[in-house]
Amino acid sequence: MLRLPDGFRRLCSVAVFFSNVNIMLIPIIQGIAASPDSRFLLRDQRDTPDAMADRSIAYGMIIAAMNNLLRWSVGVAIMTPPRSKIGNGRNTVDSFELISTADQPPPVQQINARHDGLLAPTAASAMTGEETSRILSMTRSHSKPVADKRWVALLKVIWGAISPCLTPPMCSVLAAMFVVLLPPLQRALLEKGTYAFSIWTSIETCGEACVPVTLLALGGQLGIPRDAKPIEASASYVSEHKQSLGVALVLVGRFVVAPVFTCGALLVIYQYAPWLAPLLRSDPALFLTLAIASATPPAISLLTVAQKLGMYENEAANILSWAYAIGVVALAAEVSIFLWLASLLHQA
Repeated sequence: MLRLPDGFRRLCSVAVFFSNVNIMLIPIIQGIAASPDSRFLLRDQRDTPDAMADRSIAYGMIIAAMNNLLRWSVGVAIMTPPRSKIGNGRNTVDSFELISTADQPPPVQQINARHDGLLAPTAASAMTGEETSRILSMTRSHSKPVADKRWVALLKVIWGAISPCLTPPMCSVLAAMFVVLLPPLQRALLEKGTYAFSIWTSIETCGEACVPVTLLALGGQLGIPRDAKPIEASASYVSEHKQSLGVALVLVGRFVVAPVFTCGALLVIYQYAPWLAPLLRSDPALFLTLAIASATPPAISLLTVAQKLGMYENEAANILSWAYAIGVVALAAEVSIFLWLASLLHQA
């Protein structure tokens, strides 16, 4: 409806779908759990604020892990420009049709017709015997290589669809989940006092610089002067008007549509289908964690992905700057609403 350029529309979609749950979610939950006014988030009389905070952080870590997994696989695949199709826009060639037809024998009917024009009628009639059997056997012998090539083409199509999702961050998330889910491997690599634990601690210390470096990159990207006369014919050119529409789309989608949809779905499940999520009724902290996760600003790694692809860097920096400037006020107001809804669910 807004008629945004295809690549810029993909960028806005990733900004709306993937939020900053790594940095903002857990500190907000910890601050709420430390408040003495948050006792309505306790499950029962035996529950404690520390146990409630631990559960909320666990929920947040699960959400963050799934968000990272999807962001660095599906998100990168969405932003990656589609491969150019073979042929013009109307007559595209299917992947299975790329197999060369030089290795395929001509049909028996074509061979018979060819011989009918060159041989006498008596010789052509003799084709129904030994020659026909030889041609049929030759056709069968070529069927297996052709079938093998079709399987190879199918595997190439599948790998072409999966390979854009296999980014290094996504592989790191998969490896981390694999280590955590296997207690023997977890003890061997993450237990204190081991040589591997010192390596992971060093890596974690280096990783703490990720957010400051990303913010420096964001500020540097905003400080890059733009050309006075941009090349409108370039593939990544987006006019100022289209950029404004894209920023408005991301702000509305991130701070209005996503929280309303998430809270509405959770309330419907709580009221009419509690069997879908029994934990939602027994633990108000789960509702609060999911609601806050739906209202956080876009992930800062949006700029990293744009710089990796080498396109829409300025547009991504513009979206992030507006999202975080408005998100400070929007998120504070929405957290208040989420706490009010959680208190209503506790009273019910």
